[in-house]
Amino acid sequence: MGRGNITPAERETLKKNQYVVDVTGNRIVYSNEFKKHFMSEYLDGKKPTAIFREAGFDTAILGSKRIERAAARWKESYAAGSLCKYDAERYVHKGNTK
Repeated sequence: MGRGNITPAERETLKKNQYVVDVTGNRIVYSNEFKKHFMSEYLDGKKPTAIFREAGFDTAILGSKRIERAAARWKESYAAGSLCKYDAERYVHKGNTK
């Protein structure tokens, strides 16, 4: 759990989270709403893992490295003024059954 590919059972769990737009065996697409929420909470001093946990994510499924990488991407995008420029809600993976 939380390392490498995401199992089918883990994908089903993640798909139930309101902040997940899509999930594949190796990728999670988070909603823009969550990215904004994450940055707001982070700027208020919360730790990334706590933000994910409070948003209903099973952090054991995600793993610390995946959380760390997502946080780094969003912080960089926020600093550049490009957070949420990618329209995650319009993203539809060919295998998406959501």
